[in-house]
Amino acid sequence: MSASSERTPSQELFELQLVKEICSAPNALEAHRLFERNAGALQEWQILFAEESDAGSIKLLDQTLGTSGVATSVFRGKSLWLMDAPFVSQSSPMGFHGGSAMFVDSNAATYIRHLAYQDAPSPEALIRADLINQVGARLQHLNPYLYLWESLRSWNDETVARCKESVAAIHALSSSGSKLTAEWGRRFRSDFRVSAENFATGLIVEFERNLKAGLFAGLENQLDLIEAVLIRSQLIELTSKKAKEHKLAQLVAYMHEELSTVMLRELIVCGDILLRSNRSRISKKLNSIQNHADPLALIRNCAWDMYIPRALDALTSVTPDQSPHVDFYVAEVLSFDGDVSDIINTTKLRAIAVHRPSKMNIPFFDSDVAEWLGNRLGPKRMDALSDYFLPEAFLDRAHRRPSTSVQSILEADRNKLMQLIRQKKG
Repeated sequence: MSASSERTPSQELFELQLVKEICSAPNALEAHRLFERNAGALQEWQILFAEESDAGSIKLLDQTLGTSGVATSVFRGKSLWLMDAPFVSQSSPMGFHGGSAMFVDSNAATYIRHLAYQDAPSPEALIRADLINQVGARLQHLNPYLYLWESLRSWNDETVARCKESVAAIHALSSSGSKLTAEWGRRFRSDFRVSAENFATGLIVEFERNLKAGLFAGLENQLDLIEAVLIRSQLIELTSKKAKEHKLAQLVAYMHEELSTVMLRELIVCGDILLRSNRSRISKKLNSIQNHADPLALIRNCAWDMYIPRALDALTSVTPDQSPHVDFYVAEVLSFDGDVSDIINTTKLRAIAVHRPSKMNIPFFDSDVAEWLGNRLGPKRMDALSDYFLPEAFLDRAHRRPSTSVQSILEADRNKLMQLIRQKKG
Protein backbone atom coordinates (compact mmCIF):
# COMPACT_ATOMS: atom_id res chain seq x y z
CA MET A 1 0.00 0.00 0.00
CA SER A 2 1.04 3.57 -0.52
CA ALA A 3 3.10 5.13 2.21
CA SER A 4 1.30 8.41 1.53
CA SER A 5 -1.82 7.08 3.23
CA GLU A 6 0.14 7.27 6.54
CA ARG A 7 -1.59 4.32 8.15
CA THR A 8 0.02 2.09 10.71
CA PRO A 9 0.44 -1.64 10.00
CA SER A 10 -2.30 -2.37 12.54
CA GLN A 11 -4.69 -0.01 10.71
CA GLU A 12 -3.83 -1.64 7.37
CA LEU A 13 -4.45 -5.06 8.86
CA PHE A 14 -7.77 -4.00 10.39
CA GLU A 15 -8.93 -2.56 7.04
CA LEU A 16 -7.90 -5.69 5.15
CA GLN A 17 -9.81 -7.87 7.60
CA LEU A 18 -12.92 -5.70 7.14
CA VAL A 19 -12.57 -5.79 3.35
CA LYS A 20 -12.22 -9.58 3.37
CA GLU A 21 -15.31 -9.94 5.57
CA ILE A 22 -17.40 -7.67 3.32
CA CYS A 23 -16.26 -9.31 0.08
CA SER A 24 -16.95 -12.76 1.53
CA ALA A 25 -20.53 -11.88 2.49
CA PRO A 26 -23.22 -14.28 1.21
CA ASN A 27 -24.95 -11.59 -0.86
CA ALA A 28 -24.68 -7.94 -1.88
CA LEU A 29 -27.23 -6.66 0.64
CA GLU A 30 -25.31 -8.18 3.56
CA ALA A 31 -22.04 -6.83 2.13
CA HIS A 32 -23.62 -3.36 1.88
CA ARG A 33 -24.75 -3.50 5.52
CA LEU A 34 -21.28 -4.55 6.68
CA PHE A 35 -19.68 -1.72 4.71
CA GLU A 36 -22.19 0.79 6.10
CA ARG A 37 -21.42 -0.24 9.69
CA ASN A 38 -17.68 0.19 9.04
CA ALA A 39 -17.73 3.16 6.63
CA GLY A 40 -15.63 5.31 8.97
CA ALA A 41 -12.70 2.88 8.74
CA LEU A 42 -13.08 2.36 4.98
CA GLN A 43 -12.89 5.95 3.71
CA GLU A 44 -10.12 5.00 1.23
CA TRP A 45 -11.81 1.87 -0.13
CA GLN A 46 -14.29 1.06 -2.85
CA ILE A 47 -15.88 -2.35 -3.35
CA LEU A 48 -17.68 -3.69 -6.41
CA PHE A 49 -19.77 -6.70 -5.38
CA ALA A 50 -21.23 -8.98 -8.05
CA GLU A 51 -24.77 -10.26 -7.58
CA GLU A 52 -26.20 -13.37 -9.25
CA SER A 53 -29.49 -11.53 -9.90
CA ASP A 54 -29.94 -8.37 -11.97
CA ALA A 55 -31.05 -6.37 -8.89
CA GLY A 56 -27.89 -4.24 -8.85
CA SER A 57 -27.94 -0.96 -10.74
CA ILE A 58 -24.78 -1.77 -12.74
CA LYS A 59 -25.64 -4.44 -15.31
CA LEU A 60 -23.05 -7.00 -16.37
CA LEU A 61 -22.37 -8.53 -19.76
CA ASP A 62 -21.57 -12.24 -20.07
CA GLN A 63 -22.04 -13.60 -23.59
CA THR A 64 -20.67 -16.74 -25.18
CA LEU A 65 -19.77 -16.19 -28.83
CA GLY A 66 -19.52 -19.45 -30.73
CA THR A 67 -17.33 -22.27 -29.41
CA SER A 68 -14.42 -20.18 -28.12
CA GLY A 69 -15.49 -16.54 -27.95
CA VAL A 70 -16.62 -14.36 -25.07
CA ALA A 71 -17.83 -10.83 -24.50
CA THR A 72 -17.67 -10.52 -20.74
CA SER A 73 -16.31 -8.87 -17.62
CA VAL A 74 -14.33 -10.66 -14.91
CA PHE A 75 -17.37 -10.68 -12.61
CA ARG A 76 -19.88 -13.44 -11.99
CA GLY A 77 -23.63 -12.91 -12.16
CA LYS A 78 -25.79 -10.26 -13.76
CA SER A 79 -25.21 -7.02 -11.85
CA LEU A 80 -22.90 -5.08 -9.54
CA TRP A 81 -23.37 -3.14 -6.33
CA LEU A 82 -21.04 -0.19 -5.75
CA MET A 83 -19.90 0.44 -2.18
CA ASP A 84 -17.80 3.31 -0.89
CA ALA A 85 -18.07 5.55 2.15
CA PRO A 86 -19.94 8.50 0.53
CA PHE A 87 -22.40 6.20 -1.23
CA VAL A 88 -23.37 3.89 1.65
CA SER A 89 -23.69 6.82 4.08
CA GLN A 90 -26.44 8.51 2.07
CA SER A 91 -29.98 7.98 3.30
CA SER A 92 -31.50 9.39 0.09
CA PRO A 93 -30.87 8.26 -3.50
CA MET A 94 -27.46 9.29 -4.82
CA GLY A 95 -26.30 9.42 -8.41
CA PHE A 96 -22.98 8.01 -9.56
CA HIS A 97 -21.23 7.81 -12.90
CA GLY A 98 -19.56 4.72 -14.28
CA GLY A 99 -17.04 4.24 -17.02
CA SER A 100 -16.71 1.17 -19.19
CA ALA A 101 -15.13 -0.05 -22.39
CA MET A 102 -14.94 -3.25 -24.34
CA PHE A 103 -11.29 -4.15 -24.86
CA VAL A 104 -10.52 -6.06 -28.04
CA ASP A 105 -7.79 -8.72 -28.01
CA SER A 106 -5.61 -9.57 -31.03
CA ASN A 107 -7.85 -12.42 -32.11
CA ALA A 108 -10.98 -10.26 -32.33
CA ALA A 109 -9.01 -7.33 -33.79
CA THR A 110 -7.85 -9.55 -36.65
CA TYR A 111 -11.43 -10.21 -37.80
CA ILE A 112 -12.40 -6.54 -37.58
CA ARG A 113 -9.34 -5.63 -39.66
CA HIS A 114 -10.18 -8.30 -42.25
CA LEU A 115 -13.68 -6.92 -42.75
CA ALA A 116 -12.28 -3.41 -43.12
CA TYR A 117 -9.42 -4.15 -45.52
CA GLN A 118 -10.37 -7.26 -47.50
CA ASP A 119 -12.48 -6.87 -50.64
CA ALA A 120 -13.63 -10.47 -50.30
CA PRO A 121 -13.53 -11.44 -46.59
CA SER A 122 -13.33 -15.15 -45.83
CA PRO A 123 -16.41 -17.12 -44.73
CA GLU A 124 -14.77 -17.54 -41.30
CA ALA A 125 -14.34 -13.77 -40.95
CA LEU A 126 -18.00 -13.23 -41.86
CA ILE A 127 -19.09 -15.82 -39.26
CA ARG A 128 -16.99 -14.09 -36.60
CA ALA A 129 -18.41 -10.72 -37.68
CA ASP A 130 -21.94 -12.02 -37.03
CA LEU A 131 -20.82 -13.14 -33.55
CA ILE A 132 -19.17 -9.78 -32.84
CA ASN A 133 -22.41 -8.03 -33.77
CA GLN A 134 -24.13 -9.84 -30.92
CA VAL A 135 -22.56 -7.41 -28.43
CA GLY A 136 -24.98 -4.79 -29.76
CA ALA A 137 -24.52 -1.21 -28.52
CA ARG A 138 -21.15 -2.10 -26.97
CA LEU A 139 -19.69 -1.96 -30.48
CA GLN A 140 -19.71 1.81 -29.90
CA HIS A 141 -17.32 1.47 -26.94
CA LEU A 142 -14.49 -0.64 -28.39
CA ASN A 143 -11.00 0.03 -27.02
CA PRO A 144 -7.79 -1.09 -28.83
CA TYR A 145 -5.28 -0.82 -25.97
CA LEU A 146 -5.39 -4.45 -24.87
CA TYR A 147 -4.61 -5.41 -28.47
CA LEU A 148 -1.72 -2.92 -28.57
CA TRP A 149 -0.30 -4.19 -25.27
CA GLU A 150 -0.46 -7.73 -26.65
CA SER A 151 1.41 -6.60 -29.77
CA LEU A 152 4.37 -5.46 -27.67
CA ARG A 153 5.56 -9.07 -27.64
CA SER A 154 6.89 -8.48 -31.17
CA TRP A 155 7.01 -4.71 -31.73
CA ASN A 156 8.62 -4.01 -35.11
CA ASP A 157 7.77 -2.16 -38.34
CA GLU A 158 5.53 -4.97 -39.59
CA THR A 159 3.66 -5.09 -36.27
CA VAL A 160 3.22 -1.30 -36.25
CA ALA A 161 1.77 -1.35 -39.78
CA ARG A 162 -0.69 -4.08 -38.81
CA CYS A 163 -1.59 -2.25 -35.60
CA LYS A 164 -2.30 0.93 -37.55
CA GLU A 165 -4.83 -0.91 -39.73
CA SER A 166 -6.42 -2.68 -36.77
CA VAL A 167 -6.74 0.48 -34.68
CA ALA A 168 -8.17 2.34 -37.69
CA ALA A 169 -10.76 -0.41 -38.24
CA ILE A 170 -11.69 -0.64 -34.53
CA HIS A 171 -12.03 3.14 -34.26
CA ALA A 172 -14.11 3.43 -37.43
CA LEU A 173 -16.43 0.59 -36.39
CA SER A 174 -16.87 1.99 -32.90
CA SER A 175 -17.63 5.53 -34.10
CA SER A 176 -19.80 4.59 -37.10
CA GLY A 177 -22.73 3.15 -35.14
CA SER A 178 -22.89 0.34 -37.73
CA LYS A 179 -22.70 -3.42 -37.50
CA LEU A 180 -19.60 -5.26 -38.68
CA THR A 181 -20.54 -6.48 -42.18
CA ALA A 182 -19.00 -6.75 -45.63
CA GLU A 183 -21.04 -3.66 -46.59
CA TRP A 184 -19.56 -1.74 -43.66
CA GLY A 185 -16.11 -2.82 -44.91
CA ARG A 186 -16.86 -1.31 -48.33
CA ARG A 187 -17.93 1.93 -46.64
CA PHE A 188 -14.76 1.91 -44.58
CA ARG A 189 -12.55 1.63 -47.66
CA SER A 190 -14.46 4.33 -49.58
CA ASP A 191 -15.43 6.80 -46.82
CA PHE A 192 -13.71 6.20 -43.46
CA ARG A 193 -10.24 4.89 -44.20
CA VAL A 194 -8.23 8.13 -44.48
CA SER A 195 -9.60 9.77 -41.33
CA ALA A 196 -9.49 6.48 -39.39
CA GLU A 197 -5.85 5.86 -40.33
CA ASN A 198 -4.97 9.45 -39.36
CA PHE A 199 -6.53 8.78 -35.94
CA ALA A 200 -4.65 5.47 -35.66
CA THR A 201 -1.32 7.08 -36.58
CA GLY A 202 -1.71 9.67 -33.83
CA LEU A 203 -2.71 7.07 -31.25
CA ILE A 204 0.24 4.81 -32.10
CA VAL A 205 2.69 7.74 -31.98
CA GLU A 206 1.47 8.45 -28.44
CA PHE A 207 1.60 4.74 -27.59
CA GLU A 208 5.23 4.50 -28.75
CA ARG A 209 6.09 7.63 -26.78
CA ASN A 210 4.71 5.99 -23.65
CA LEU A 211 6.59 2.79 -24.50
CA LYS A 212 9.91 4.66 -24.74
CA ALA A 213 9.15 6.46 -21.48
CA GLY A 214 8.90 3.09 -19.73
CA LEU A 215 5.21 3.41 -18.85
CA PHE A 216 4.56 -0.25 -19.71
CA ALA A 217 7.25 -1.66 -17.42
CA GLY A 218 4.57 -2.72 -14.94
CA LEU A 219 2.97 -4.88 -17.63
CA GLU A 220 6.27 -6.67 -18.31
CA ASN A 221 6.76 -7.22 -14.58
CA GLN A 222 3.31 -8.80 -14.30
CA LEU A 223 4.03 -11.07 -17.27
CA ASP A 224 7.35 -12.10 -15.68
CA LEU A 225 5.54 -13.02 -12.47
CA ILE A 226 2.95 -15.11 -14.30
CA GLU A 227 5.61 -16.81 -16.42
CA ALA A 228 7.64 -17.54 -13.27
CA VAL A 229 4.65 -19.34 -11.75
CA LEU A 230 3.98 -21.30 -14.96
CA ILE A 231 7.62 -22.36 -15.35
CA ARG A 232 7.97 -23.40 -11.71
CA SER A 233 4.79 -25.48 -11.99
CA GLN A 234 6.39 -27.24 -14.97
CA LEU A 235 9.62 -27.84 -13.04
CA ILE A 236 7.69 -29.28 -10.11
CA GLU A 237 5.69 -31.50 -12.45
CA LEU A 238 8.75 -32.78 -14.31
CA THR A 239 11.08 -33.33 -11.32
CA SER A 240 8.87 -34.46 -8.45
CA LYS A 241 7.60 -37.99 -8.02
CA LYS A 242 5.46 -37.05 -5.04
CA ALA A 243 1.67 -36.94 -5.01
CA LYS A 244 0.01 -34.29 -7.14
CA GLU A 245 -1.44 -32.70 -3.99
CA HIS A 246 2.10 -32.28 -2.62
CA LYS A 247 3.13 -30.63 -5.91
CA LEU A 248 0.35 -28.07 -5.58
CA ALA A 249 1.38 -27.32 -2.00
CA GLN A 250 4.96 -26.82 -3.24
CA LEU A 251 3.75 -24.24 -5.75
CA VAL A 252 1.85 -22.26 -3.09
CA ALA A 253 4.94 -22.20 -0.84
CA TYR A 254 7.11 -21.06 -3.78
CA MET A 255 4.78 -18.15 -4.51
CA HIS A 256 4.74 -16.99 -0.89
CA GLU A 257 8.41 -17.55 -0.02
CA GLU A 258 10.28 -16.78 -3.26
CA LEU A 259 8.02 -14.50 -5.32
CA SER A 260 6.50 -12.66 -2.33
CA THR A 261 3.05 -12.98 -3.82
CA VAL A 262 0.23 -15.52 -3.92
CA MET A 263 -1.39 -15.12 -7.31
CA LEU A 264 -4.77 -16.69 -6.85
CA ARG A 265 -6.01 -16.80 -10.44
CA GLU A 266 -2.72 -18.31 -11.56
CA LEU A 267 -2.88 -20.78 -8.67
CA ILE A 268 -6.26 -22.02 -9.88
CA VAL A 269 -4.99 -22.49 -13.45
CA CYS A 270 -1.70 -24.09 -12.36
CA GLY A 271 -3.62 -26.27 -9.93
CA ASP A 272 -5.50 -27.59 -12.93
CA ILE A 273 -2.14 -28.38 -14.58
CA LEU A 274 -0.57 -30.10 -11.54
CA LEU A 275 -3.73 -32.01 -10.64
CA ARG A 276 -4.23 -32.90 -14.32
CA SER A 277 -7.89 -31.94 -14.14
CA ASN A 278 -7.78 -30.76 -17.78
CA ARG A 279 -10.59 -28.29 -17.21
CA SER A 280 -8.99 -25.70 -19.51
CA ARG A 281 -7.37 -25.68 -22.93
CA ILE A 282 -4.29 -23.97 -21.50
CA SER A 283 -3.61 -26.82 -19.05
CA LYS A 284 -3.82 -29.36 -21.89
CA LYS A 285 -1.21 -27.36 -23.85
CA LEU A 286 1.17 -27.12 -20.91
CA ASN A 287 0.79 -30.76 -19.91
CA SER A 288 2.56 -31.71 -23.16
CA ILE A 289 5.10 -28.89 -23.24
CA GLN A 290 8.11 -31.13 -23.90
CA ASN A 291 6.63 -31.91 -27.33
CA HIS A 292 6.47 -28.23 -28.32
CA ALA A 293 9.05 -26.75 -30.73
CA ASP A 294 9.60 -23.64 -28.54
CA PRO A 295 8.49 -24.33 -24.95
CA LEU A 296 9.48 -20.91 -23.58
CA ALA A 297 7.55 -19.06 -26.29
CA LEU A 298 4.50 -21.21 -25.56
CA ILE A 299 4.74 -20.40 -21.85
CA ARG A 300 5.12 -16.66 -22.54
CA ASN A 301 2.03 -16.76 -24.77
CA CYS A 302 0.11 -18.55 -22.02
CA ALA A 303 1.33 -15.93 -19.54
CA TRP A 304 -0.19 -13.24 -21.75
CA ASP A 305 -3.53 -15.09 -21.90
CA MET A 306 -3.50 -15.31 -18.11
CA TYR A 307 -2.58 -11.62 -17.83
CA ILE A 308 -5.73 -10.43 -19.65
CA PRO A 309 -8.15 -10.90 -16.72
CA ARG A 310 -5.52 -9.30 -14.44
CA ALA A 311 -5.55 -6.25 -16.72
CA LEU A 312 -9.34 -6.11 -16.45
CA ASP A 313 -9.02 -6.32 -12.64
CA ALA A 314 -6.53 -3.44 -12.61
CA LEU A 315 -8.78 -1.20 -14.70
CA THR A 316 -11.30 -1.07 -11.84
CA SER A 317 -8.83 1.10 -9.90
CA VAL A 318 -9.67 4.27 -11.83
CA THR A 319 -10.03 7.08 -9.28
CA PRO A 320 -11.99 10.33 -9.34
CA ASP A 321 -8.80 12.42 -9.50
CA GLN A 322 -7.83 10.60 -12.74
CA SER A 323 -11.27 10.94 -14.26
CA PRO A 324 -13.36 13.50 -12.33
CA HIS A 325 -16.67 12.42 -13.82
CA VAL A 326 -16.23 8.68 -13.16
CA ASP A 327 -16.94 7.03 -9.80
CA PHE A 328 -16.10 3.48 -10.90
CA TYR A 329 -14.91 1.56 -13.96
CA VAL A 330 -15.87 -1.85 -15.34
CA ALA A 331 -13.79 -3.26 -18.18
CA GLU A 332 -15.03 -5.95 -20.57
CA VAL A 333 -13.18 -8.05 -23.12
CA LEU A 334 -14.09 -9.27 -26.59
CA SER A 335 -12.04 -12.35 -27.44
CA PHE A 336 -12.16 -15.46 -29.61
CA ASP A 337 -9.19 -17.07 -27.84
CA GLY A 338 -10.38 -20.25 -26.14
CA ASP A 339 -7.58 -20.06 -23.55
CA VAL A 340 -8.66 -16.56 -22.52
CA SER A 341 -12.33 -17.52 -22.27
CA ASP A 342 -11.46 -20.63 -20.21
CA ILE A 343 -9.35 -18.62 -17.75
CA ILE A 344 -11.99 -15.92 -17.29
CA ASN A 345 -14.86 -18.40 -16.96
CA THR A 346 -13.07 -20.55 -14.36
CA THR A 347 -11.89 -17.57 -12.27
CA LYS A 348 -14.93 -15.25 -12.11
CA LEU A 349 -14.97 -12.72 -9.28
CA ARG A 350 -17.61 -12.27 -6.58
CA ALA A 351 -16.11 -8.89 -5.66
CA ILE A 352 -13.12 -6.63 -6.09
CA ALA A 353 -11.84 -4.15 -3.52
CA VAL A 354 -9.87 -1.09 -4.59
CA HIS A 355 -7.67 0.95 -2.25
CA ARG A 356 -7.92 4.27 -4.02
CA PRO A 357 -4.75 6.10 -2.82
CA SER A 358 -2.44 3.23 -3.83
CA LYS A 359 -4.64 1.93 -6.71
CA MET A 360 -4.14 -1.57 -5.30
CA ASN A 361 -6.94 -3.97 -6.19
CA ILE A 362 -7.78 -7.18 -4.34
CA PRO A 363 -9.92 -9.71 -6.26
CA PHE A 364 -12.23 -12.10 -4.40
CA PHE A 365 -13.15 -15.17 -6.43
CA ASP A 366 -16.57 -16.72 -6.78
CA SER A 367 -15.11 -19.87 -5.27
CA ASP A 368 -13.12 -19.13 -2.11
CA VAL A 369 -9.54 -20.02 -3.10
CA ALA A 370 -8.53 -21.27 0.35
CA GLU A 371 -11.58 -23.54 0.36
CA TRP A 372 -10.83 -24.63 -3.23
CA LEU A 373 -7.27 -25.45 -2.23
CA GLY A 374 -8.31 -27.24 0.97
CA ASN A 375 -10.68 -29.48 -0.95
CA ARG A 376 -7.78 -30.56 -3.16
CA LEU A 377 -4.97 -30.77 -0.62
CA GLY A 378 -6.78 -32.29 2.34
CA PRO A 379 -6.80 -30.92 5.91
CA LYS A 380 -3.24 -31.87 6.89
CA ARG A 381 -1.49 -30.19 3.96
CA MET A 382 -3.87 -27.22 4.06
CA ASP A 383 -3.13 -26.60 7.73
CA ALA A 384 0.53 -26.05 6.82
CA LEU A 385 -0.44 -23.44 4.17
CA SER A 386 -3.47 -21.75 5.73
CA ASP A 387 -1.43 -18.88 7.23
CA TYR A 388 -0.51 -17.78 3.69
CA PHE A 389 -4.12 -16.69 3.13
CA LEU A 390 -4.40 -14.46 6.20
CA PRO A 391 -4.28 -10.64 5.95
CA GLU A 392 -1.03 -10.69 7.98
CA ALA A 393 0.65 -12.79 5.25
CA PHE A 394 -0.71 -10.43 2.59
CA LEU A 395 1.02 -7.48 4.30
CA ASP A 396 4.20 -9.49 4.87
CA ARG A 397 4.45 -10.27 1.15
CA ALA A 398 3.73 -6.64 0.24
CA HIS A 399 6.59 -5.45 2.45
CA ARG A 400 9.02 -8.05 1.03
CA ARG A 401 8.06 -7.50 -2.60
CA PRO A 402 10.32 -4.54 -3.47
CA SER A 403 13.44 -6.59 -2.67
CA THR A 404 12.30 -9.70 -4.55
CA SER A 405 14.15 -10.26 -7.85
CA VAL A 406 11.56 -12.01 -9.98
CA GLN A 407 13.72 -11.64 -13.09
CA SER A 408 16.65 -13.59 -11.62
CA ILE A 409 14.34 -16.35 -10.34
CA LEU A 410 12.65 -16.53 -13.75
CA GLU A 411 15.92 -16.64 -15.72
CA ALA A 412 17.32 -19.46 -13.57
CA ASP A 413 14.12 -21.48 -13.88
CA ARG A 414 13.97 -20.99 -17.66
CA ASN A 415 17.45 -22.50 -17.93
CA LYS A 416 16.54 -25.42 -15.65
CA LEU A 417 13.37 -26.15 -17.62
CA MET A 418 15.10 -26.18 -21.00
CA GLN A 419 17.88 -28.40 -19.62
CA LEU A 420 15.28 -30.86 -18.29
CA ILE A 421 13.38 -30.93 -21.59
CA ARG A 422 16.60 -31.52 -23.56
CA GLN A 423 17.51 -34.40 -21.21
CA LYS A 424 14.11 -36.01 -21.63
CA LYS A 425 14.32 -35.70 -25.42
CA GLY A 426 17.89 -37.00 -25.47
